[in-house]
Amino acid sequence: MGRADHYSPGDNNAICDSCGRKRKASTLKKTWDGFYVCPEHWEPRHPQDYVRNVPESLPVAINRPAVEPTFTAEAEAIPLPPNPLGV
Repeated sequence: MGRADHYSPGDNNAICDSCGRKRKASTLKKTWDGFYVCPEHWEPRHPQDYVRNVPESLPVAINRPAVEPTFTAEAEAIPLPPNPLGV
C-alpha cells in the first residue's frame, strides 16, 4: 500500500513524471513544459527563459557614398640598412 492507495472522492491516482511514484492527482503540480510532478520535484521556470534580445540601434542618419581615393604623388622605396647580424 502506498500513500495514494486510499479513497478520496473526486480524486484519482496519478504517476509523477519525474520519479514514477503513485500520488493523488490533487497533489501533483504541472511544470512549465507540461509534466505533472510531485511537489518535491517541481521547479519554477528559469528567469533566463524570459530574457529577450536588445534591438540594434538605428544606423547613422548621415551617411556618405564611398569615394575612390586619389593619390597625388608616388613614393619611392627607401632602401633598408644592412643587417647588423649578417643573416
